[in-house]
Amino acid sequence: MNYIKEQMYYYYYTRSDIDDYHIYLKNQELSIGRGPAQQRITTSSCDLSEMEDIFEACTASRNNHALYPADSTSSFFTYYHTLIRIRNQEPLALVRLQVDRSFLTQLLDNHSDHGELFLLTDPNGRILYSNTELLPAYGSDVKSLLTPQKNERHKYTTVSLGGEDYLFITSGNASDTIQLISLTPLSYIDSQIGQLRGSLIFSGILIWVCAIFLINMFLRFLTKPLKMLSKQMEQTGNGDFHTRIHTDGSREVIELSNSFNSMVKHIDELIRRTYLAELSEKNARLTALEAQLNPHFLYNTLQAIATEALLNDQPQINTMITSLASNLRYTIKGGDLVPLRQEMEYVKNYIYLQKIRMDDKLSVELNIDPDTEKYLIPKVSIQTLVENSIIHGLRPQTGSIHIKVSSQLNGRQLVICVQDDGIGISDDQLSLLYENFKKQEKSGANGGIGLVNLHTRLTLLYESPADLTIDTQEDKYTRIVLTLPAMQKGTMTCIKR
Repeated sequence: MNYIKEQMYYYYYTRSDIDDYHIYLKNQELSIGRGPAQQRITTSSCDLSEMEDIFEACTASRNNHALYPADSTSSFFTYYHTLIRIRNQEPLALVRLQVDRSFLTQLLDNHSDHGELFLLTDPNGRILYSNTELLPAYGSDVKSLLTPQKNERHKYTTVSLGGEDYLFITSGNASDTIQLISLTPLSYIDSQIGQLRGSLIFSGILIWVCAIFLINMFLRFLTKPLKMLSKQMEQTGNGDFHTRIHTDGSREVIELSNSFNSMVKHIDELIRRTYLAELSEKNARLTALEAQLNPHFLYNTLQAIATEALLNDQPQINTMITSLASNLRYTIKGGDLVPLRQEMEYVKNYIYLQKIRMDDKLSVELNIDPDTEKYLIPKVSIQTLVENSIIHGLRPQTGSIHIKVSSQLNGRQLVICVQDDGIGISDDQLSLLYENFKKQEKSGANGGIGLVNLHTRLTLLYESPADLTIDTQEDKYTRIVLTLPAMQKGTMTCIKR
């Protein structure tokens, strides 16, 4: 007996959700337990004849237990469980627990009132509790009050109660446990669906507006460099070829901007070259007009003087005038390019005339490779280099100068070199000369006009590389190298048109 009390005290005394608990010993007709108003576990005699139906209900249950309504309104329900002899399944005692309403109170506190009905049933389908007067509790059979109907279209179960339709939901299908049944008004569900639909529509509109805004910002981010490029193209179309585009953005836009900048730079360079070519052409025409005042009259006059010199037994004067007339004829006739052989005839006549003036103070050495004589060079190019050496390289102390003129082929290039042993060029003069080369302008100082003009002619005449380089050392020498594409008549593909 003390063991039973000790076990009851251990398992039930500290439970706060049980109002009273008892064990009824069938053979001894004793009751051991504690009631709601008792503080201690007591033992008392009892008459179990009144509890035969409860014994039968527990015995009929698969788990030997049964549920009944509580004895008072302060309790929730009463739970009975039989203790049996394992050998012959004979019931020896009955355990009785009366559960308070703490679980039900918690359930009600956590429940939001939206017109929802819920009820608890025992395994036999009797209603233990309902939160509405439409369903009587304690004893009524839920099957007799509710007839669930399956909605074949939407696959859910509904019931009608008090003229309103409810969604029928149960916690499980077990036949020997308490079941929770929830009845939710379909009108409330429809209203929630309507609110959800409105919320979804509003969210969809909001997302659509945000998406349009983000797409617009993204498109503006992408098209801003393109708009800048379009504006710059418009400015370029109006004649502005000096500004450049510096944009950020995608790799394609950056590459497009770089290509456009490169194109504008190339166009600007072509325009500049065309302008310089036209300017040089105008200057050349003016110079030609000034130099060719009735050239045929001058040429015929020189020929007449030469004839008169020959008649008066002056062969040297005749040779001088004939050479001068030949050079005059060479300069006023023909195109921009002439064979090297023809240019050297002109240079020889020029040297002959200068030697008559300078006598032994001028010596010229010609080393012209015969294989190079058929290639084309700019007219009066070698004569310009020789004249530059005579005018600017002559030593004032001795008054003499030695000049070497040579030509050779170097792959597909014709290399012409004119070297003298004159006074050379200072570093400042050489820097100024190269600067004028870049500017393609006439400096008008130190006799640099001829070299600058020649360099400008090379830039205008040739598409493939043509260069004029100067190697000098002050008071020692000056070597000027003219590098040209090796071209013959009929193969002048490198000349600019």
